[in-house]
Amino acid sequence: MKYLFQFMIILFFVFLGEICEHFIPLPIAGSIYGLLLLFVALCLHIVKLEWVSDIADWFHSVMALFFIAPAAAVIDIWGDISDIWYYLVFLLVATYVVSMIATGKTADYFIRTNKDKKK
Repeated sequence: MKYLFQFMIILFFVFLGEICEHFIPLPIAGSIYGLLLLFVALCLHIVKLEWVSDIADWFHSVMALFFIAPAAAVIDIWGDISDIWYYLVFLLVATYVVSMIATGKTADYFIRTNKDKKK
């Protein structure tokens, strides 16, 4: 029952995100709005971390399964991309590096901000 409750909380924020997508005229997916709303609710302690942590850990552990189908689809289109595969690999690596740097800088900022608040 605990997992169902946690799942329902996440689904509630996904639903709110879909509503936001309908009313906000920006090209942003409802799932992104939902994640942002859940993040804000966690930061403001409206939703306690314990209320969603177990199901979030489970989602994180099975996330790799969602990438198997796209990886297998590459085999079907290999004839189309065989001439440009090195450009694609370069773009993937560059995107990965930029994402890691942005994530690191963002985490650094929040850690520094949290330390400043404690002083």
